[in-house]
Amino acid sequence: MDDQTFKVAVATSDGINVDSHFGHVNEFTVYEVDSITGDSEPVEFRKIEQNACKNATCGGEAFEHIAERLSDVEYVLAAKIGPHAVQSLSRRNIVALDVCVPIEEALHKVRDFRDRKKKIQERAKSILLQNGIEE
Repeated sequence: MDDQTFKVAVATSDGINVDSHFGHVNEFTVYEVDSITGDSEPVEFRKIEQNACKNATCGGEAFEHIAERLSDVEYVLAAKIGPHAVQSLSRRNIVALDVCVPIEEALHKVRDFRDRKKKIQERAKSILLQNGIEE
């Protein structure tokens, strides 16, 4: 995958909305998003063998397992995602977003966020170089 496209894992029960809790998901829908056009399409259904929340407890090894299964995505979207899950994902440089909107809307917002972040990073690098500061 080139820099023009990126992957987003979505917790959805209906394929239309981001509507599932991270710890209850048995399967994530992985979308590939074109950062130029904003086009997106589901490219994979990623099974989660054991969801992280059962018997009113969440976390631990299960979050780490899920995060490892999603290690090739840049973003995870879920209707609810707690701090321990966010930490597990963050350790793998995955941005976790807690949203409850239609998938198409969420993916466009993620693309816009990613684009703004990239522009800020490029501007910061330019300022450092202009001032003779190496990274």
